[in-house]
Amino acid sequence: MLAVLLTAVAMVGGGVLVTDAGWDPAGLFEPAAYIEVDGEPVAIPRPEPADGRLLPAVPVTTEGAHAFLHTDAEGAPVGYDPCRPVRYVINPAGMPPSGQVLIDEAVAAVSAATGLQFEYEGTSDEAPAVARTLIQPERYGDVWAPVLIAWSDEAHIAELTGEVAGMGGSAAVPGANGEGQWLAAGRVVLDVADVTAMLARPDGHAQARAIVVHELSHVLGLDHVTDPAELMHPVSSARADLGPGDRQGLALVGQADCE
Repeated sequence: MLAVLLTAVAMVGGGVLVTDAGWDPAGLFEPAAYIEVDGEPVAIPRPEPADGRLLPAVPVTTEGAHAFLHTDAEGAPVGYDPCRPVRYVINPAGMPPSGQVLIDEAVAAVSAATGLQFEYEGTSDEAPAVARTLIQPERYGDVWAPVLIAWSDEAHIAELTGEVAGMGGSAAVPGANGEGQWLAAGRVVLDVADVTAMLARPDGHAQARAIVVHELSHVLGLDHVTDPAELMHPVSSARADLGPGDRQGLALVGQADCE
């Protein structure tokens, strides 16, 4: 069976620097933190009002190898805000015919494993890239960019060279007042040729779906592990579903505090 390599990227934004402007007692309704985009300060988005978690927290019922891409000072995982939807868009350029089904099934799997609600916001013409601008007002408005799921190849993304079938990650960003950390503006890039070749095999759909689940798990905060029994092992050759450590890690990242 073909071994497929998978890549985690602790994302950074292209040309973006996060800075803390401190507390502003004279402007209680003004954001206290900014990001620098192409040399210009942009206010860190304030989240929409929320009344608690959108979906119930997933209890930790399994145990196994797992690791986190981002942790706070106490070692707890940094995750997406569970009180607001994880918004995502798809760039369909190059997507194989069954690509939408793969994404739908993978999103459902990680949502069930984390207790995070995903919200599809349609297609996007944003080109995939290793570095991504985290706020793109002209494309998505004055909010963190949604998770981008896109297709590419090694000619455009060098990190997909060889047997690397996908890569994914998110940025760890501060809250609107400069305190705390959450994930935002994630992206998944899938190798068109590798996934298409996989889909041609008898067991290909399940294996290709596992690739998307793996990369979305990076987006939600999981890192690679050395245990080959887990889906988050960097070389995926047999496992087509989440292992016990994967489920434990995803349940924990889904229990982040609300902003």
